Amino acid sequence: MAFEDDVMVVRLTGEVSEATMQQALDMGEELFARHGYILFLVDARHITGMHADARKLQAERVKQYIRPSHTAMYHVNTLMRVMSRLVQRGVTLVTGRTYPVSFHRDEAEARAEITKQRASLQRGGPPAA
Repeated sequence: MAFEDDVMVVRLTGEVSEATMQQALDMGEELFARHGYILFLVDARHITGMHADARKLQAERVKQYIRPSHTAMYHVNTLMRVMSRLVQRGVTLVTGRTYPVSFHRDEAEARAEITKQRASLQRGGPPAA
């Protein structure tokens, strides 16, 4: 995981651990403190899943607050896409709010979405459709 200006680029291999999730959350907060929003660009090609403790940590954070943000994921296999959608629906049921995630074929398409979302978030508006 690394910063590219106002975007956190995530390229992981294997299962997302609790420690990795904590690092991602901390880095997201750093972006929010600097820019007032959080943008994640995630290459999911080599991610095989998320450890239960990592999911729990993410769920606890989302219950506290959802920052203005967008996550653009690319190379997402069917299992990861289903898992992500289930987590989103669970968050919506528990909090009444959701965090925006989009799925893309490749990095170029995901970066184009990040560019579109950045413009909306910088204006302070809702996520772009």
